Amino acid sequence: MTKINVITPPDILHNQNKSFLLIFPNTDVRNEFQAFLEKFAKAINVYLYSPEEDGDKDVAWLLAMAKIVDYTIFDVDNTEQEEKKFASYIMSLPNTFYLTKDEVTPYNKLSLNRIYDLKWLFELEL
Repeated sequence: MTKINVITPPDILHNQNKSFLLIFPNTDVRNEFQAFLEKFAKAINVYLYSPEEDGDKDVAWLLAMAKIVDYTIFDVDNTEQEEKKFASYIMSLPNTFYLTKDEVTPYNKLSLNRIYDLKWLFELEL
């Protein structure tokens, strides 16, 4: 069984595990990520930023984790207004992969890491 550490604001875990940050993941993203975790054999850190559930808004933590983790999965459409102000910065980070149905906002000018699902996770050499 894989050891999964789920970390929420304001906590930080310093170890050598691969780490993922999920920002406002919707139900589909959560389910796909769960399927990935079931196939993943190594210990993993999952940083979860979803303040509507735990009530802890901590934008400073969010920005710090986005720079620290190995992979960020950013559900732009599900993000609240306060955090959306920092979307362009988060998307500009090379380790950020974002999901959106917005075809008007030119996010592709900031990053080409747009994804439509999490199937790419299964292809990673972790």
